[in-house]
Amino acid sequence: MRGRVRVALVIAGLTAPGAAWAGNGGHPRTPVVWPEGIACMTVVDRSQASTLQFEYTIPYEDIELTPDELPSSRRHQFVAFCRDDSPQTPPPVWLSWADAEVWLDWAAQTMIEPAPIDDEDVLETSSVYKDCFVRITPDDERRPITFAEAMLPVVWDTAGLAAGAWRIDGYTWEPELNRWSRRPGVVHVVDGPDPATAPPAAALTNDDGAFVFPGESYVLEGCARAMPGSTLTGYWAPVDTLEWQEFASQPLEGETIALAFTPALDAVAQSVALRVDVTDPMQRTYSAYPVSLLVVLEKNDTDTGGSCSDGGSFLMGGDSGTCGDSGGSRGSTGDSPTTGTDTEATSTEATSTGDAATTTPETEPGSTGCGCRSSGGAGWAALGLLLRPRRRRAVR
Repeated sequence: MRGRVRVALVIAGLTAPGAAWAGNGGHPRTPVVWPEGIACMTVVDRSQASTLQFEYTIPYEDIELTPDELPSSRRHQFVAFCRDDSPQTPPPVWLSWADAEVWLDWAAQTMIEPAPIDDEDVLETSSVYKDCFVRITPDDERRPITFAEAMLPVVWDTAGLAAGAWRIDGYTWEPELNRWSRRPGVVHVVDGPDPATAPPAAALTNDDGAFVFPGESYVLEGCARAMPGSTLTGYWAPVDTLEWQEFASQPLEGETIALAFTPALDAVAQSVALRVDVTDPMQRTYSAYPVSLLVVLEKNDTDTGGSCSDGGSFLMGGDSGTCGDSGGSRGSTGDSPTTGTDTEATSTEATSTGDAATTTPETEPGSTGCGCRSSGGAGWAALGLLLRPRRRRAVR
C-alpha cells in the first residue's frame, strides 16, 4: 500500500498527515529533453575514433532547492545501458549505494521518512543491470539544470567499452524520486567494418501513446544493424505476466525494421508489451522495445459505421456523445534509414520519437476521438502500472 500512496502524493502534490516527506516531494522532476532528428542508428567505429559527442536541452532552469532538499539535488547526468527495456520494467532509480546512503543519512537528519531501498533498487547491485551500464558523466560531475550547462555538449569516450549496442539515458538526480529520460535510437560501438566484430544493434521508432483496433495491424518500425543472414523476431506479451509470444519472424533486410503485429483475441481490451529481437548467425541477440505499451481497443458493439458512443472511453473520458472516425491504428511511419556523418562518428539516420517514454495512451493532435471503448481495462492499464503497489523493501 505504501507504494500506491507515494505515487498518489507525487501526482497530487500533497503531504500525508503524520508522515514527514521531503519538501520537494510534489515537485515535477525536470527531464533531459532530447533534440528532434536524433539518428535511429549511430555507429561509433573505434578503428577511426572512439568518442561520440551528443547534445541535449532542458525545458526550463531548475536550481531553486527547498530547505529540506539534499544540497546536491537537481542535477543531470548521462548513463549508457547495454540493453533496452520494456516500458513497464525501467532501470532502478538509484545508481549506487553511495548515493542511496547519502540520501538515507540526509533523510534521517531532516526527519524525512524515506522509502525502503534494497539491492534491486540500485544499478550497481541489480541482478539485471549491475554489469550492463556505464556512466558517461561521473557522479561528482552531475550538471546543474541550467541553460548554460545544457549548451555544453556531452563527450563520451567509448574506449574500453564492450562492442555492441548501447542505449543512452539522461538521469535526473533529485532524491528520492530520481528519473530517467530515454534517448531515442541506439549507439552501435564497433571495431571496424566487419559486422562480425560486434553483436547486433536495434531500436524502434514508434510513437508513444499508441493504440490499435481489433483486426488491424500495428507496424513496429525502426532500424537494425547486424551480420548478413540475421533474423528479426517479433513478440508480444500481456503486461501483467510478460509471457512473451512470437507473432512474426523474417530475415533482416538492410537496416530497416518493419514487423506487423495483429492482436490476438486474448489481447483485446488491454495493454500489451512488444519486442523485436535481432539475432545474427553467431546466435548473438539484441532486443528492442517501443517507448510505450500498445493499447488494444475493443470496438463498440453499437458501432454502425464510422462513429459510435464514447461509452466512457478512456480516450475521451466521455459521456454519451458521438465521436469521429477512428482513423485506424496509430503509430509512426518512419522513413527508411539513410547514411550520414555525426561528430567523430558515422551515423545512420531514421525517424526518432524525440520524447521521453510514457505509458499513457493519448489521441493524436487534432483527433476527434476514437468512437470506441476499452471495456474499462485498457484505458487505465498504464495508470494502473504507475499506481501498482511495490513490495515492501527492507532498508539496507
